[in-house]
Amino acid sequence: MKKTLLASLGLTLLLSTSAGAAFAEDVDSVPVAKESNLTSLLEYHEQEPNDSFEQANYYFIGDAVIGRLGTEGVPGVWENYDVFRIKAFESNNIQFTVQGDRYSDSWMELTLYDSNGQKIKRSRNGQYFLNADLEKGKDYYLTVTALGLQPGGHIFDYRISSEVVR
Repeated sequence: MKKTLLASLGLTLLLSTSAGAAFAEDVDSVPVAKESNLTSLLEYHEQEPNDSFEQANYYFIGDAVIGRLGTEGVPGVWENYDVFRIKAFESNNIQFTVQGDRYSDSWMELTLYDSNGQKIKRSRNGQYFLNADLEKGKDYYLTVTALGLQPGGHIFDYRISSEVVR
């Protein structure tokens, strides 16, 4: 009985050691990227109200947010402007992109502000992207605005995303 038990125990130890070594070899042979370039870690919907710097939704670089302009966001308040607060955890050049509807008489615009509400940069001439340098540790505000929009007119469903350019 002792011999059978010892033989069984020895075999179990041998198999577990072999499996562990094989697993370690498999892990070592898997290439690991030194830098990850994920374009969208998380996608979520904006939360109303987010129509001022004080009410801004948090937004993280690499995430995507879905929103809507041209409707009643909060009862009695017509939406043509959404605000997102960004904390720069690294200094990088970021490209913000807004995807959504384009009309001949109205369009969306992205604008970046510093933490004091001073305009830094905005998209131009109907461009649906904005590149900007963000400094590590600083807060920023990104707005998406529907220009040329009239109450009861067009509705803009949009998606804002971002990626590190360098």
